[in-house]
Amino acid sequence: MALPYLIDTRRATGRTILMDGPGAVMEAAPPAEIATQLATRWRREVRRLSTALGWDDSVCNSLWFAPSLHLGLTAPVDQLMVATYVAEWAYELALSGVIEHEVPRRSRIVARLSRRRDGMANSALDELYRRALNERAQILLGEGDVSVGEAAHAQTWPQASPPEADSIDWATKRHHVPTALVTGTNGKTTTTRLLARMAELAGHVTGFCCTDSVEVSGEVLDRDDYSGPGGTRKVLRHPRTEFAVLEVARGGMLRRGLGVRFADAAIVTNIGDDHLHDMGIHTRGQLARVKFLVAQALKPRGVLITNLDNEWCRGEARRAERGVYWFALAPPPKSLMRGPAEVRGLATVRDGMMVLEDPRRRIELLPVEELGMPGGGAASHNVANALAAAAAARSMKLPLGAIRGALRRFGRSPDDNPGRSNVFRILGATVLADFGHNPQSLSAIFGTAKGLPHRRLLISIGQGGDRTDDAIRELGLLAAQQHPELLVVKDMPKYRRGRELGEIPDLLTQGALAGGLAPARITRVEGDLAAWETIKARLHPGDLAIIFVHSEIEEVFAQLRAMATA
Repeated sequence: MALPYLIDTRRATGRTILMDGPGAVMEAAPPAEIATQLATRWRREVRRLSTALGWDDSVCNSLWFAPSLHLGLTAPVDQLMVATYVAEWAYELALSGVIEHEVPRRSRIVARLSRRRDGMANSALDELYRRALNERAQILLGEGDVSVGEAAHAQTWPQASPPEADSIDWATKRHHVPTALVTGTNGKTTTTRLLARMAELAGHVTGFCCTDSVEVSGEVLDRDDYSGPGGTRKVLRHPRTEFAVLEVARGGMLRRGLGVRFADAAIVTNIGDDHLHDMGIHTRGQLARVKFLVAQALKPRGVLITNLDNEWCRGEARRAERGVYWFALAPPPKSLMRGPAEVRGLATVRDGMMVLEDPRRRIELLPVEELGMPGGGAASHNVANALAAAAAARSMKLPLGAIRGALRRFGRSPDDNPGRSNVFRILGATVLADFGHNPQSLSAIFGTAKGLPHRRLLISIGQGGDRTDDAIRELGLLAAQQHPELLVVKDMPKYRRGRELGEIPDLLTQGALAGGLAPARITRVEGDLAAWETIKARLHPGDLAIIFVHSEIEEVFAQLRAMATA
């Protein structure tokens, strides 16, 4: 029988917004009038059960992110599955004191949990984890495996049979490669790839993971969404990695926690309206709380790089108690930079010049119009991404020549940043392809397109089913406001996320009609390839096509490259 109001329980292998280490997290949606009482009773029951199991150092916390209640408890690393049972039994006991809900006696619950605890016991794994924390060595928990150390010094074992902690050469395991974490609502992948290019030009064997792939020194290890803990493990466990840039998405931090425990720099690009009302996060402020979890991994002299132009970034940065390197599209008033955190610097644009301003000096990088990414200085979102990457590179002591070289050259080829503002000349027309999937990213791409001369405009859009109806309609509205000759709305089976066939195109069409676009200019298809084929059939010399590619990226881009070459 499903527990009342309970939405999800999951194991956390790293830091979360609720706790500093592994354990279990829960999401519930109780009526507001009982939420506080339920959370208080749950915490009390967790403490009772944890004590009965001998988990004397277990910590539990709760957060009321109306209308969601987040609950979490820490547990020994060999007991994470048992911790989910503890969380749920504590929830049942707490419910019985708030609403009518039958529950077994506590002694019977403890007996059940004790049997599970004994069956899962792995003292060697628990001791290995505790020792790694004391030695300040990186330890990464995977799906059934565990590793200690980084890069050439990393060793991986099955969690079921780890080595004795005393057998480890901890002096080598304390070696850390320079590591940057990158998160935010938009611009994560571009910033990750650009910072990685700066490190490569500086001569480092660089590994990075992002929404599209995981790569080390130009070798693609795998293509998929690796913006979670799996990508982190692949990069930091690779023997050749000398410099790591890790994209860290919201979903991974909420599902499993922040896997990496040590970082030299953490970038938060921006906070916007995306993925709201998903996994218990409903507002920008709550989303910022999740994104800024990356700051908790910073070493004592690590640097937080974030967006001074974004009010949510400003607010969280000032609470982070870490040194901050701000970036802003224009020089801000000094009063805006003040706060409790130490200001390490500012990356901005002064009189058309991209500059880095440290406490001791100002460094001119290059004129903003020489920026290599599509749109150059006119694409404000890419200018912001470039400033963020340059600030991180400076804080990680990469040479200025490598920073300038990457800023000038990165993005001139579509292969530098596939799926992000890639421009192709095809059949005498211009095709702009991007991964944009929320109102902020679409607005940025439409802004870039304004600088591209064209006779007619053709657009294809799509969206995942895990957004609200209004958020999906808004994409159709934004597209209609560009006055396209043709708008292709697509369904994507891979991203329906529980919605019915045709439901997402219906919502996109509703938004486009509300934006004043004539029904005759709207066409519905299924899939990215079909969307591109529809656009291509209508493409004439002098046209501009903006295609947002999400699910069949490799197939669409193979056609775009081939046709552009031809």
